[in-house]
Amino acid sequence: MTRAALYDHTGAPEVLYIGEADAGTPGAGQVLVRVHAAGLNPFDGKQRSGFIPSKAPFPRHIGGDFAGTVEAVGPDAVYWDGSAISVGDDVLGRANGALAESVVAAASDLARRPAELAVEVAGGLHVAGLTAVSVLATVPVGDGDTVLVGGAAGGVGLVAAQLAVAAGARVIGTASEGNHELLRSVGVEPVVYGEGLAERVGALGAVTAVFDCHGRDALDAGVALGVPVDRMVAIAAYGALDEIGAHNVEREARTAENLENLAGRIASGEIVLPVAETFPLDEVAAAFAALEGAHAPGKIVVLP
Repeated sequence: MTRAALYDHTGAPEVLYIGEADAGTPGAGQVLVRVHAAGLNPFDGKQRSGFIPSKAPFPRHIGGDFAGTVEAVGPDAVYWDGSAISVGDDVLGRANGALAESVVAAASDLARRPAELAVEVAGGLHVAGLTAVSVLATVPVGDGDTVLVGGAAGGVGLVAAQLAVAAGARVIGTASEGNHELLRSVGVEPVVYGEGLAERVGALGAVTAVFDCHGRDALDAGVALGVPVDRMVAIAAYGALDEIGAHNVEREARTAENLENLAGRIASGEIVLPVAETFPLDEVAAAFAALEGAHAPGKIVVLP
């Protein structure tokens, strides 16, 4: 058995409680992991609230991103490169119901955690990190590009912006003024989002690509500035996929190999992913309230 975050009906964060649940036994291609950190994502809150429907029976588990230590290994469980997974390995990845003390995960969703990568950072990396990698796989950028990143201080936007900088692109990122210094510190030119965005960005020069990591305003600015629709990708403003013709973010790059590579780049300090706040498992409702309210830039992470 394991202690896990559960809920018996959809609603606000207060529907969550900590209960006993079956941790499960790893089957073929699976491992049991003791969870040390589990990052929260907007998807988790939207599913808990009922905004995103689910057919899972109640009580439902919650969470996806995590980092922890392997406790048991099922048959044929290996890493993405075919090497053996062993009890005691430090890993990161995803698993359904990761907001728990232990969880069963597919070996194919796991990467090795570098010793230099803080566990709370690793615990919130999977969704934000691999979505950012996928953004650049959908619309590659490099030398000669100027990229407008909408929501550049958010989890996905901040990583995507840094990956674009590392690829040689000039990056302009939208954010509230309180986050401008963070963006400057990672090589991004900040602009305030909202009305008049196209004019503010246009004054900085021609834009060749747009990454929507927050909402419609960056994409609309891209249209106004003449950016070709095949150089725009949306992960938040889904209506723009049909209305503008922007790309939906591709998913083939969401692999354990890319996760492990990104984890190494963050461990080395090449890329920064801040942790805004951490909470113990018993305060999971407060963690979701923080996620869904105003908070410092970075990930909200639960430490079971």
